[in-house]
Amino acid sequence: MSTPRTPDPLGSIDSTELRILYALATTGSLTAAAASLGLSQPAVSQRIKRVETRLAVPLIERQGRGIRLTTAGNILADHGRTVVAEIDAALAAIDDLRGERGGVLRLVGFPSASATIVPAIMRRLAEEAPEVSLQYREAEPPGAVALLRDGEVDCALIFDYAGAAELPAGSVFTSLWRETVSLVLAQERATGLTEAHLGDYAEEHWIAGCEKCRGHLLAAAAENGFEPDIIQETDNVPAMLAMAAAGGAVALVPGLALAAARTLPDDAAALPLVPPRYRTIGLVSMDTANESPQVRLCKRLLSHIDGTAWHLEPAA
Repeated sequence: MSTPRTPDPLGSIDSTELRILYALATTGSLTAAAASLGLSQPAVSQRIKRVETRLAVPLIERQGRGIRLTTAGNILADHGRTVVAEIDAALAAIDDLRGERGGVLRLVGFPSASATIVPAIMRRLAEEAPEVSLQYREAEPPGAVALLRDGEVDCALIFDYAGAAELPAGSVFTSLWRETVSLVLAQERATGLTEAHLGDYAEEHWIAGCEKCRGHLLAAAAENGFEPDIIQETDNVPAMLAMAAAGGAVALVPGLALAAARTLPDDAAALPLVPPRYRTIGLVSMDTANESPQVRLCKRLLSHIDGTAWHLEPAA
């Protein structure tokens, strides 16, 4: 006859174990629960076994190829949700005290944002959190998300064409604004025109921008039945505008890039596309249980910035 286990009333369960049980209740899978908490599946299984030993009651049971919580497991998961929420709120409040009264906000952004959105962030930062300094780096989206993945920045301001962004595992993209893309060409060739149909420019020479903008040009052209003849490439927007003004090629240029350039060359024109094409601007950060005060601060600053000054629309 087996000897019944005696439950240990002291230190029987901690907040991590409550998080695990709550994650199991919401995901229904050891693998998914482990992934959501940034733990390995063996580590999750071991923690559950330890709690079962201490409480002398099973918390999970097999169901086909998966698992489910027992009645005892569900009780702990239900109460765990409240306990974990209270702990997270307390930690967030403490982080606010530390993070927004000092320290560094590490941000990376793309070139046209450097001349528009980032200075606006700096002004709001000086007003709302003057003890926090902004450490800023410039990189196109692939390089920016790599810096975020490697932990070198707190968040990354990027642009994305039609959901094509490749984001690091465990990250989240917060959409902020939408901007239109225009066709830029020599003024003399735009006389009498108020819009541009991309297919009408299939025989033109083209100027391509950065890696993602080049990819967007290729995709847009393919949708209109042609392959663009790219003869010039530059991620320097003023240079691109000057090249288009010279008349040898045309280019697709997003609205923020046009705003950053401030004015078009006198002999260039920008025509809206029909049907319109868009680019989304947003913030990428790591999706953690306790969002860092730096990320929360950056999101708050961005939420107060009026993008209409650069012809940006709020993201849907």
